[in-house]
Amino acid sequence: KTIALVSVPVAGLGLGVAYYYFYHRRSQNAEKGKKKKSVEESTGQSSQEASPPPSQQQQQQPATPLEAALQVKERGNKYYRGGRYDKAIECYSEAIDLCPPDQSDTLSTFYQNRAAALESLGKWDDVERDCTSALEHSPRYTKALARRAKVRERLGELRGALVDITAVCILESFSNSDSLTRAEQVLKSRGRQLAKESASRIVPSLPSKAFLRSFFMSFSEDPVQREPIGSDPFSAALQALSDGKFDQLIGLCEEALKAPVHSNGSAQTPSPTASAEASQAAGESGDEPQPQEQQQEQQAAEKQSYLTPYRRDLCRLLLATLQLLSGQPLSAEPTLKSLANSNDVDRSVRANALIKLASLAMQAAMPGQTDVLTDSVLGHFDRALQLCPDHPDAHHHRGQMLLLTDRLDEALVHLTKACEGAPANPIPAVQRAYASHRTGSGANALDQLRRLTEKHRRCGEAHSLYAQALLETQQFDEAEKAFKRVTELEPDSGTAYVHQGLLRLQAHNDTEGGVALIQRALEVEPRCEFALETLATIEVQRGNLDAAIGLFDRAIALTKTEAELAHLWALREAADVQLQLARDMGLRMPSLAAGMHQAF
Repeated sequence: KTIALVSVPVAGLGLGVAYYYFYHRRSQNAEKGKKKKSVEESTGQSSQEASPPPSQQQQQQPATPLEAALQVKERGNKYYRGGRYDKAIECYSEAIDLCPPDQSDTLSTFYQNRAAALESLGKWDDVERDCTSALEHSPRYTKALARRAKVRERLGELRGALVDITAVCILESFSNSDSLTRAEQVLKSRGRQLAKESASRIVPSLPSKAFLRSFFMSFSEDPVQREPIGSDPFSAALQALSDGKFDQLIGLCEEALKAPVHSNGSAQTPSPTASAEASQAAGESGDEPQPQEQQQEQQAAEKQSYLTPYRRDLCRLLLATLQLLSGQPLSAEPTLKSLANSNDVDRSVRANALIKLASLAMQAAMPGQTDVLTDSVLGHFDRALQLCPDHPDAHHHRGQMLLLTDRLDEALVHLTKACEGAPANPIPAVQRAYASHRTGSGANALDQLRRLTEKHRRCGEAHSLYAQALLETQQFDEAEKAFKRVTELEPDSGTAYVHQGLLRLQAHNDTEGGVALIQRALEVEPRCEFALETLATIEVQRGNLDAAIGLFDRAIALTKTEAELAHLWALREAADVQLQLARDMGLRMPSLAAGMHQAF
């Protein structure tokens, strides 16, 4: 999971019980043959074979209206196979007119055949209309549902397309891989559509204190955190940051930026020589020279009222960072670019701004893309390292992004350089050991993670990644102990409780115990999106779709990026469509959810 995509702890367990409906990729091992157009009730001849026009000989007079309709339909099939779609449409229309209205199944086939011919001519609205007519006569006609889903997707009617293709999957008992793949594609498109529509309604809010602590701890060379608190207008924000009063920071930074900037760029007290010259000048002008103590007081008061250019840049950097984390990328980006591109700004500030621009670029790349580490993302890290060679934070955050996207060998290179540049920071070392464990090349990686937890006993990230590695090697009891240690170190963080709950579900098949732990996560951190999403997916599996939708709504309201919105909206839509179809088709919720769990 990623909120800011810089210094995000590796989180999320790929457990079967917390499956994501239509969101898992399915294996595509079997080679697919070429798809061929077909018409129901055809003679079995390939649609690619150009059949001769219908015979002009007099045919036997049909005995009934139904026989007459079927005879005309057969003539339409021959026209269709010959590629004469206009003539085929005329025949199918005549067959529909001749067919007795009580022959629902036959009429459904006629409408479906005409829809196929209309599709060949690109008449999408007419195709949708005929598929709908076919379904009015035969509501569970999978070919009509599949064709209408395809044309609705083309017309941008993604909700309707999702309903239709989901119905196809249900009616096929989730056994058709082509239908399941199409459903996944439509679902993702629908999620992105809803994300774009709702992105403007994102309510800015900072993530949890636990997340923010982890975020700021991941920077060993952060110029803001290294700056002395001082006594100028920016000092209040620095004090709040030091005290962990994150909710006050944006207001304090905005207030500090109202202060004037010192004209000569220096906040230092004037030298004794300058003070003497000022006193002499005052005497020559007839003014009474001020006592030195009074001058110093006046200078101190003036110093408290303005910012130096450097402190102003630090204040802008901190404010932009908080805007990024609270879901205000349009406010953060101009400031970060201004700092990164100015030769008048200190190099350490520029490098830090570039690391955070890489996060913004990664967020922008995420919806619908498989490789989110674009040239734009990596280019920001390259520039940071050009400004400050061997910058440990640039290597660390680049390595972390590579780890999150499973580019493990590259991640190891940069995390190693981060460890060399900042040996006192335990997080790069822990992530390097975990990446080594993931590659399978580090025979002692798990033992190294254990030693790091002993060396850095109060580092929650160390215990969390150690627990993850234990889980991946199915050492469930030890993993549970490690996750419990994280909850002791970070009692206000819900993430570790979610991991514990998922472990209970996977290792012990203890649904009630697992759910209780995830609900505990929401008690300690009510805004924990990870807990809301996980609990919602479990409720989908249990058939409690109304409850699941409510939980997804709560998670969506807390989401700060369009990429996360697309993901959550897709899950919500999947649950909502299941609920709609279960009611429309008379299916029981638990059996429907069980079928989906087996399929995905």
